[in-house]
Amino acid sequence: MRMIPSVFDQTNSSSAERRMFHLLASLVIDGWEYCFHSVNLPVHEKQRECEIDFLLLGERGILVIEVKGGAVACVDGAWTTTSRNGRSHTVTRSPFDQAREARHALEKRLATIAGKDIADTMVFGHCVAFPEIDFDVDGVEWDSATVIHRPQLAAGQLASALDLAGRYWERKQSHRAPLTTDTVADLCQAIRPMFDRVQGFRTQGRLIEAQLHRLTEQQYRMLDLSAANPRLLIEGGAGTGKTLLAAELARRSAPTGTKAALTCHSNILASFLQRQKGILAENVIPFALLKDAGPGTVGTLIVDEAQDVINERDLDVIDRVLRGGLADGNWTFLLDVNNQRGLVGAFEDSAMERLSALRPARMKLTENCRNTPPIVTATRDRTAADVGLNTMGFGDPVEFVEAGRAEAAVRAARVLDEFEEGGVAMHDVVLLSPVPFRESLFGMLPSAWRARVDVLDLLRHRRLETGRIGFARVADFKGLERRYVLLEEPADLGTAEARRVLYVGMTRARAGLWIFTTGTGEV
Repeated sequence: MRMIPSVFDQTNSSSAERRMFHLLASLVIDGWEYCFHSVNLPVHEKQRECEIDFLLLGERGILVIEVKGGAVACVDGAWTTTSRNGRSHTVTRSPFDQAREARHALEKRLATIAGKDIADTMVFGHCVAFPEIDFDVDGVEWDSATVIHRPQLAAGQLASALDLAGRYWERKQSHRAPLTTDTVADLCQAIRPMFDRVQGFRTQGRLIEAQLHRLTEQQYRMLDLSAANPRLLIEGGAGTGKTLLAAELARRSAPTGTKAALTCHSNILASFLQRQKGILAENVIPFALLKDAGPGTVGTLIVDEAQDVINERDLDVIDRVLRGGLADGNWTFLLDVNNQRGLVGAFEDSAMERLSALRPARMKLTENCRNTPPIVTATRDRTAADVGLNTMGFGDPVEFVEAGRAEAAVRAARVLDEFEEGGVAMHDVVLLSPVPFRESLFGMLPSAWRARVDVLDLLRHRRLETGRIGFARVADFKGLERRYVLLEEPADLGTAEARRVLYVGMTRARAGLWIFTTGTGEV
């Protein structure tokens, strides 16, 4: 059976769902071609959202499968579930109620997006699976044909159990007909957005970040190298984890008793780093303030976004405040010299030669641990920049919108509508443009959305109020990131500066990216 998604969400702790996923993936059942896992419905009759554990789709229609792990008991109408670690809690709705309500919510949703002529003539069914217990209980609320439990799975009878459930609903809805191949394909396209958008915006976004936001093995090697080398140049494209690594170096330097400073050109990035767990705020110094430090007062210096300060004047500052100077002091520079040089601050080739002459250890980060593979590929294709490799293997495609400014603003509003419909927290989204808000296409958003946009106070990092959405200029957002980014492309990509702005903007997105190309002032 074709599973969508094709791999199990490793952040899902349900062993019962994991077992069902792998069993379903190995089945071939006539009449059901597709199996969706964790389909989220944005509407539900009794709660804001509804998740269907598994959904079978094929010529036989649709079968919703609710999976209950652990032990289940019902006493005087009250249902209790007990996990493997012995924790019990009472649920307000029985597993069969949950399956039934999810099925009805799906029927209503498909009637809206696929048409009542399809939804009203196809078979909809549901069943409940108890993979970890024997459930041989009779009840008026369910028919035994709609129950799948451990003995059937142990005997390799899942296919026959699903067939039995399917025949039960086909008899109950005998006035409905099988689906044609074309209709199945249409329904697959209708259901996929519930996974690709609603789950993609929420659950998949969290899954992506769980895999991205960790130190890679390559970065651990960098930490070991830093401990063994007093002077180190680490190069890597956007998304290869330079700031993550700089922060970890700062954390590890703190307990040594050595006066260690973490610095960067951007006051905004420095403010962000000061708020990171395990870092002493006073040890993060914006570069503009580093010159105020006394001679030789910094024992170890970590420089993030170092391409912004590799110029003769700024290196002289470092040489003065660093104990032992550049030649004999302890320092680590993390930089993206090929793609971000000159966007802010100043980079001079002579200064880079000065550093290289000191014969520091040099390493290159090549594994992208921020952006999904589609974002990495799109950035490379659009800017010809090296952003490292990401072999994580999933992520939504980057969406490109080419339109006049007014139409692009309308299309951007539709994306925001989808976010809101999918339950996305707006603080996970940012609008980015090369120009200030009033000059950007986002300044042309429909009034309902425009009134909800706040230009981000990046220095203080104040959390937006619920429902508000942030805007920033690309140059101001350098070094930062968001789960989802809507980016206005620079008007003229013929210049190196415009390509650098595009590169930085695209690589701010962790899980989803929309790029709006509006041409040269077209309305």
